Amino acid sequence: MSENLKLIGKKLEHLARMRAYLDYSTRKMQGPLQKIRGKGLDALTPEEHETIAAFRARLADFQEHLGKTMRSVAIEEEVNVDRFGSVLAFMEKMDILDDPELWKVIRELRNDVHHQYEHDPEILFQFFNNLVKHIPVLLGIHDRLKTFVERTYGSSLSTE
Repeated sequence: MSENLKLIGKKLEHLARMRAYLDYSTRKMQGPLQKIRGKGLDALTPEEHETIAAFRARLADFQEHLGKTMRSVAIEEEVNVDRFGSVLAFMEKMDILDDPELWKVIRELRNDVHHQYEHDPEILFQFFNNLVKHIPVLLGIHDRLKTFVERTYGSSLSTE
């Protein structure tokens, strides 16, 4: 087994752990979202601010790591990975990614979350709610990537 395949196996294991944390943070976002909609960020408790911070970090980490794993798979398939757009095009061709543009939209949202200084409760609610609504897209990409790896390289990529 190549070193790259071992690396892919390790990355998929790490993504599985990250996914569980992202699932947890996503479920916890419902309370803060409703408060944001009604009264804005000032109405949140310190614990709710912590929930939002954890969600933001876990979303960013998950998408970043998912992208790196997709790049590793593309390398294994001898795809030119100089441009990430080539990786996305390959993932679309392999039916792992439905729409490369949607990946970019989620990435932009993810990046914007660190620069969001809006104080209007409705705009803040829409922004964070949009992030939450896109989580299933990332989880679906993760599922299809894992399935592709298992079918293509075998279900027992060892991390030893």
